[in-house]
Amino acid sequence: MSRIYKFASLLVAAVMFISCGGVDDTTGKLEIVPDKTLFQSDGEDYVTLTVKFDGKEVTDDLTFYIGTSIVEVTDGKFFATEPGDYVIWASHGVYNSDPVTLRAIAVPIPEMPEDPDPESTDFKRRAMCMQFTGTGCSYCSDFMERLKPAFDDEAFCDEFVRAAIHNYQYTQSYPDDAYLQWSWAQQTLGAINPSIVVDYKERYALYAETSADNFKSLIREQNDSKAGVACGIAVNAKLVDGQVIARVNVKAATSGTYRIGAMLLEDGIVSKQINGKEWMNTHNDCVRYIDAAYRVGSREVYYGHSLGSIEKGKTADYIFIWNLDDIYDAAPESIYWDKFKFENLNMAVFVTKSDGDVYSIVNAVDVTFNTPLPYQYN
Repeated sequence: MSRIYKFASLLVAAVMFISCGGVDDTTGKLEIVPDKTLFQSDGEDYVTLTVKFDGKEVTDDLTFYIGTSIVEVTDGKFFATEPGDYVIWASHGVYNSDPVTLRAIAVPIPEMPEDPDPESTDFKRRAMCMQFTGTGCSYCSDFMERLKPAFDDEAFCDEFVRAAIHNYQYTQSYPDDAYLQWSWAQQTLGAINPSIVVDYKERYALYAETSADNFKSLIREQNDSKAGVACGIAVNAKLVDGQVIARVNVKAATSGTYRIGAMLLEDGIVSKQINGKEWMNTHNDCVRYIDAAYRVGSREVYYGHSLGSIEKGKTADYIFIWNLDDIYDAAPESIYWDKFKFENLNMAVFVTKSDGDVYSIVNAVDVTFNTPLPYQYN
């Protein structure tokens, strides 16, 4: 797996506010514009960094930094010989840019499918539905029963991506082979069982006979609210010899600051559901792993990895690299997991966009391994 280089953001911030001489009253914005954010760590591939001040390219009096260390960038070309994330910022006179993250990888980069409509930004919209449940949850059988008409509606199921997060188990009688012993759900979302959280911002509990219809309405309201905002997501995800290498392109429908996350999902997990009917004992879309964490102070949140600012119609690249044995081996001994069944695995990718200090999910896709997924338009 890639080594991830972490740098002290506080130190960076401190340097950015140190005067390099007399500061005048002029205001301006300095920014780094990379031609790509994903490249290979072979010492030959490189990222071309263009620096702009108030929208105009500058080439003189430039210094590039990683953390507080100066880094060599000749003729705007940045190379790497080690895999990892490189967080780079630039100074020009007394001005400093925001950092950009460049990811260098040591494995072949999957080719992306062709964009079927390069001029369009009217993308198919899907809500991200996180269902909090568990085999030992006594009310979850009612929850599953009421949701069944919605989940059995094939046309409606194309309007959302589901991730079933089993964060509760009663181990003595109902060991849960899909149990995810992480506290992120409660810390990030305040999730309770049974409930659904949509797009990180809408919570819905199902205690009525009309729950399926209400759930459909909620999903459609969320998707309607994303008109003109939902980004495009194209993915080429390979699962080979127990390793996932997933390249993702994100195309912005509106300019903004974006983040990206992904979940490893598994279908066909058999665990007896308390108070449940026979069909409830087979669990699908179960979250096995989530790759979306970053720190805000001392708190870990799961709004995704930074894609930086993306202008409308422009794209950003990201790659996820997972070793499935590492994920399995990291599970605590108290988890009743079976080994992954590779043929039952799939992936969900979601993108969040900032609204001030808060991020919410603006689009999501289901991904089948070894089958490229192009941008999907309305």
